Amino acid sequence: MIKRIKYIFLFFIVILFFSACENDISAVKKFSYYQDIPSEIARDVEMMYSDSLKVRVIVRAPLLERFSGASLVEEFNEGLEVDFIGENLRPTSKLTANKAKKETINIKDEKGRFVREPIVVVQENVILANANGDTLKTEELVWFENMGKLESEKFVTIIKPEEIIYGYGFDTDKEFSRWRIRQVTGRFKVDQFKKDFQD
Repeated sequence: MIKRIKYIFLFFIVILFFSACENDISAVKKFSYYQDIPSEIARDVEMMYSDSLKVRVIVRAPLLERFSGASLVEEFNEGLEVDFIGENLRPTSKLTANKAKKETINIKDEKGRFVREPIVVVQENVILANANGDTLKTEELVWFENMGKLESEKFVTIIKPEEIIYGYGFDTDKEFSRWRIRQVTGRFKVDQFKKDFQD
């Protein structure tokens, strides 16, 4: 009889042990779910990045969400506006987009070494304009912060005062002063375009 009670008691302990393990697994799942929730949320933000005590970049956004994890991720799901500031402390170019995501990745530099580079991927209705009246329009653009360059693999349109250029792939500096379209697919003179449209 005592032996039987011991077995019953042991059986209940084993059941309790496995039910405790099950609760732990659900707790882990619950914890991993909450990792997708931002650790910080800010509204109407304005961030300034400086170099040699001079403001070089101003970022404005209606919403900023920060996610903590192996590396910090920032999301701008209600759009952002970026002013790139020149040596004369005046904006040289402006970047706007409907949404953006900032994270740090490993990339190769010019010497073939892997370095940590903060990148900002801007998407949807991306517009980059410079002080010369040139405007880039695309659906995705990647800004390499430390390298000071912007790139796109997508279809791009560049509207200049005298012509419109279409193509795929794009590179420029953050001032949008020196740029190239990797594969030009169309080029139209604005005056000719207006003339053809009127005719």
